[in-house]
Amino acid sequence: MDNIEDIELLNSEEAFDRELLLEQENDFEIRLEKDENPQIENNDPPQKRKLKRELQAEALARLESAARTVEDFKNIAAWWDRLDANRERRERYNEVSRSGDEIPLEYGATDIGRYFPDNLNSVFARQIREGDFLDVIFNCPYEIHELVSEDYLCKTLFDLNENHKELLFYSAVRLYSSAKIARIRGQTDRNIRKVMKTVLKKIHKNILPELKRREEMGLSMTFDERNFLEEAKGNLDKE
Repeated sequence: MDNIEDIELLNSEEAFDRELLLEQENDFEIRLEKDENPQIENNDPPQKRKLKRELQAEALARLESAARTVEDFKNIAAWWDRLDANRERRERYNEVSRSGDEIPLEYGATDIGRYFPDNLNSVFARQIREGDFLDVIFNCPYEIHELVSEDYLCKTLFDLNENHKELLFYSAVRLYSSAKIARIRGQTDRNIRKVMKTVLKKIHKNILPELKRREEMGLSMTFDERNFLEEAKGNLDKE
């Protein structure tokens, strides 16, 4: 029995070492990319960055409306490719790709044992020491509307009741399963799934008019927004 336990412990330690090595290699690649491309760092104030995004979206919408030739459509495709590449880069730089009890190493955490107690190694703890408090402040079910940038979606989430906000936070932000949420709230899995279905229907109903308005006015929309709008139209046609 001892030999089996020793083998399992050794295998878990080896797996952890491999994960740590991959983590460090990814971090090194990101740092190298930043060093080689210093221009990608944007130090403009938030209002100026928002204005630039709005101007770019408006310019792209005009290009899409005026496109007639093959070259025009190639130019639009190249623009969208560049936007997608920028989005993927931002996600790669900022997303927390691993966390939770099942996976031992949290993305962005310092080497194990560098600080004591262990919770000082987390991403949130490091951000707090650097004076960056926003992610920690809004890491709360009742502030979930602060985690989105679109005004119409922010208002929709803000108007949810606290019970629905809590369920949506655990499901969409923490990515908990309905079974785990049920254990936390002392409810049944079936009840959680039923309420979540109600929450999503309410959100979809509230954001659909805004997306239709944007489509009618020819305003730019993300791929997910366009996809949701097409699915919603398809469901209405079936009804």
